[in-house]
Amino acid sequence: MEAGKKDRIVVLCVDRDDDLGEKAEVDGPVIGREKVIDAATKLGMKDPGDTDFNSMFEAVRVYEELKKQYDSEVSVLSGDRDVGIKSDKKIAEQLDTVLKHFRANFAVLVTDGSEDEQIIPIIQSVIPILSVKRVVVKQSEQLESTYYKVKDFIKESLENPKMSRLVFGLPAIAFLLIAIFGAEGWRAIMGVLGAYLVIKGFRLEAYFTGAADELSDAFTRKRFAFFTYILGIVFATLAAYWGYTLMADWLVMGFFETVAAFLSASAYYFWLAGTVAWIGKGVSSRSRSARRIVSIPMFGFAVTMVIHSGANLILQPESPVYNFIVSIVVGFVLLFAAVYIEKK
Repeated sequence: MEAGKKDRIVVLCVDRDDDLGEKAEVDGPVIGREKVIDAATKLGMKDPGDTDFNSMFEAVRVYEELKKQYDSEVSVLSGDRDVGIKSDKKIAEQLDTVLKHFRANFAVLVTDGSEDEQIIPIIQSVIPILSVKRVVVKQSEQLESTYYKVKDFIKESLENPKMSRLVFGLPAIAFLLIAIFGAEGWRAIMGVLGAYLVIKGFRLEAYFTGAADELSDAFTRKRFAFFTYILGIVFATLAAYWGYTLMADWLVMGFFETVAAFLSASAYYFWLAGTVAWIGKGVSSRSRSARRIVSIPMFGFAVTMVIHSGANLILQPESPVYNFIVSIVVGFVLLFAAVYIEKK
C-alpha cells in the first residue's frame, strides 16, 4: 500500500496498558508533536525503565520524516491497566477522537512490542495501516521476546484445560508427593511419570478413557457394577502391593527371579480383581449371557494357575516339577470346560 502526495497520514503510538496515565498522569489521546514530547518526557522522568516513552519519541521521529512529504500528525492512544476488552474499547474511542481532529487516509503504527501489536485489527477496521514500526530497547530485545513467549504460553495453558492439567496439574501432584513423603516421594513421581510416558508412547489413552467412562456410567446407572469395579480396584491395588513387597526381597537375585516373585504373590489377586469386575459388568449388562460370564473367569483362572506355578518353580528350582505339570493339566481341563460351557 502506497501513499500519495495529497494523502494525510497519522502516526499512532499505542500504550495499551496505560502506563502514561498510571505513571505520568497524562490522559489519552495525546495529539500533536509538542504534547507527545511533553508526555514522553513526563513518563521517562517517572519511570526511566519503561519502554513506552521510547516508542513515543520514535513516533515523533517518524512524524518529522513524514511531514516533509505528507500532511501528517502524531498521536498517542492509551488503554487501561485492565488489558483486554476494557483497554481496547478505550483505544477505539480515542482513535475516533484523533480522526475527528485530523482526518487521515492512512496510519503508521509505532509499538514497543507484541502486546501493543494485538490492537492492529482494531485500528485497521477504522483506517488502513500503511506501516508498523516496532521499537525495542536493544539491550533487552531477546529478553522481551522471551518474556512475551512465556507469557503467551502461560496464558494459553491456563485457558486450555488439557494443557493446564499437563503444565500445572502434574507438577502440582509432584510437589504434593514430595511435601508429604519427602525423599520417598521421588519414587512415586518417577512411577507416575513412567506410567504417563507408557500410556502416551503406546497410545493407550483410549483404554483409560473408556475405563473412566465405564466407571462413571456404572456409578449413575449400574450401581452393582460400580460396587464390583471398586472392589476390583481394591483387589488390584492389594495385588500390586503384595507383589511389590515380595519382589523387593528378590531384587538382588536377578530379573527373572524378581518378576517371578511379583507374579507369585499377586497373580491370584489380579485374577480375583478381574473376575469381580467382569461379573459385575456381566450381571448389569443384559446382553451378556450367563455362560460367557462363567466361562471367562474359568479361562482366566486356568492361565493364572499356570503362571503362579511357573513363578514358584523359578523361585524354588529344587521343588518337584510335578506341581507345575499338574497345573498345566488342570489348566487344560478348565480351558476345555470354559469353551464347552460358552458354546453349549
